[in-house]
Parts: sequence; structure tokens; C-alpha cells
Amino acid sequence: MIAKLHLIAIASVLSLTTFAANAAEPTVRQKLVNCGVPHYPKAWVDDEVQGTVRLAVLVGADGSVKDAKVVESSGRRMLDKASLRAGATCKAASKDRDSVAGWTTLQYKWVVD
Repeated sequence: MIAKLHLIAIASVLSLTTFAANAAEPTVRQKLVNCGVPHYPKAWVDDEVQGTVRLAVLVGADGSVKDAKVVESSGRRMLDKASLRAGATCKAASKDRDSVAGWTTLQYKWVVD
């Protein structure tokens, strides 16, 4: 039986939960949308590589991702890196002229069933 990948990109930004890289940096209330879906090679499916990766994402005032870092690793470097690449492609749902850059969270859940 061929395993199917169910990659759940919780791009709803964990119910708009925010994460500040440090207390001096603002958080954003913008909802991230249009996040890329990480590539999941067949070899990973065959090996049943699974995990959850939580990222801190710096969203610029223009709605684009300026930086991303792993704040909760899956324990698998390959999944962490693939999540970072996909997270870097996100865009904010709306651009407000009063928006400021700030940090938010994004989670990718890798599941084989």
C-alpha cells in the first residue's frame, strides 16, 4: 500500500498566536496566506519521516516574509529546512499602510498515513 502524505500547513498562524523574537520587537496581527507547500520526496514518505515544525516568521510592513527561524524543531533537519523554505514564501492577507514589521508563528505538520 502506498502511503499518502498529508501535509497540513497551519498557515492560519496558529489562531493568530504571535511570537516576539525578543520583547522589544513588535508582533503582527496580519494573517499569513499563500504559504508554499514544502516538497516531500517519495523517499521521506517511504521512510515514514514525520514531524511538526514551528517557525517564527518576521513579516515586513509590506506583507512579505523578511526572515524565518525554527522555534520548535521536528527533530528532523530535513523537515525543518523544507518548512523554512516554504515559510519564506508566505504573504500577509492584507497590507495596511499603518502596518509595521513584526514576528508571528507558523506551523507545518508532516504526517504520513
